[in-house]
Amino acid sequence: MTENANGVGFGAFDADRRLRAHTGGLARLLGLPAEALAHGGDLMCLLGELTGEAAPTPPCALQRRTADGRLLAVSVAPLSDGGWALQAADITGVRATARALQDARDAAQAGALARARFLTTMNHELRTPLNAVIGFAETLAQDAVRPGHRPDPSETEEFALHILNAGRHLLTLIDDLLDLVRLDAGSYELAADTVDVAYLVQSAVRGAKEAAGKADLTLTGRDNTGAVRLRADERRLRRLLGHLLSNAIRFTPISGAISVTAAPDVAGGVRIEVRDTGVGMAAADIERVLSPIDQPGAGLAHRSGGAGFGLRLSRAIAEAHGGALLIDSAPGRGTVATLLLPRERLLESSPSLQLAQEPP
Repeated sequence: MTENANGVGFGAFDADRRLRAHTGGLARLLGLPAEALAHGGDLMCLLGELTGEAAPTPPCALQRRTADGRLLAVSVAPLSDGGWALQAADITGVRATARALQDARDAAQAGALARARFLTTMNHELRTPLNAVIGFAETLAQDAVRPGHRPDPSETEEFALHILNAGRHLLTLIDDLLDLVRLDAGSYELAADTVDVAYLVQSAVRGAKEAAGKADLTLTGRDNTGAVRLRADERRLRRLLGHLLSNAIRFTPISGAISVTAAPDVAGGVRIEVRDTGVGMAAADIERVLSPIDQPGAGLAHRSGGAGFGLRLSRAIAEAHGGALLIDSAPGRGTVATLLLPRERLLESSPSLQLAQEPP
C-alpha cells in the first residue's frame, strides 16, 4: 500500500489484532519509528504508543499531538472479516481553519454588538438636538398664530438662538458620521488649504471660549511657531481641535484650566498640544478611547454628553495628514492630547522652525 498524499494513512489488522498491511507513510504520519509498524505487530501495543497510556479498546477514536506539533485523528473500526482497520489523518490544517472560522464568527458578533451600541448612541445623540429644533420651532409657530398674542422679541431671539445652536450641533454630528463612512470606505480626501497655525489655534480657542466659560474653566491659547503656514485641510483640523477641546471641557472639573499651544516639533514639523487639568484616564483605556464606540468611564461619558467617536475621528484626521495624535494621561493628572503634523506639510514660504526653550 502507498502513502496517501492528503495526509491520511491506513493499516489493516487481522482478527487477532495483528498488523497485515499498511500505507507506506503511516509510521511517519503517526510520528512513530518504522519498527513500530513491523508486520505482525499488535494493534493494542500500537494504540498504547499513540496514547502514552493504557490502550483504548477497539472500536475507538482518539486525537494525538505529534512531537513536531501536528494534530492527528486516529480511529479503529471493525472489518467484515473480523479484522480491524486503522485510519490516521493529519487534521492540523482543519483545526486551524476551524479556529480561524470561530475567530471570524467572534469578530463578526463583536462587530454586530459594537454597531448596535453605536446605533443606540447615535439615536440619542441625533434626537437630542433635533428635538430641540422641533420643540422651539413649534413654540415660535404657535406664538405667531395665537389670536391677540404679540410675541416677546427677546424670547423669540432666545428660541431662535437655541434652534441655531442645536442645528449646528446636528450638522457637526452628521459631518462626523459621513467622515467615518468615508474612512471605512477608503475614500477620505483632504482639501489643500493654506493654514496659518497661529490663526488655527486662536480660532479653536475662540470657538470653545463660551463652553469653557459656562463650565467655569480657564482656556488659553499660544502659538510659538512664528507665523508658520501649512498645506492642510483647515476645516478638518478645526474639527480635530474642536473635538479635543470638547473632551477637555467635558472632563475637567470646575475652576480647572485648559491650554492650547502650538510649537516646533523635534522632527521639524508642528506640534499642537491641548492640555487640561481634568480627571484623566488610565493607560489601559487610552487605546480604547480612540476606538469608534468604546471609551473608558462610559457612565461618565454618557453623563457628560458626546457620541463617543470624536477622538477616533481626530486620530484619523491626523493620520490622513501624515501625522499622529498622541494622548498622555493618568487618573487625576489630567490629559495632554498632542497633534503632530509632519515637516512635509510646511509651506516653503514659512520660516524654518527652531526649537526654543520655554520661558521660565
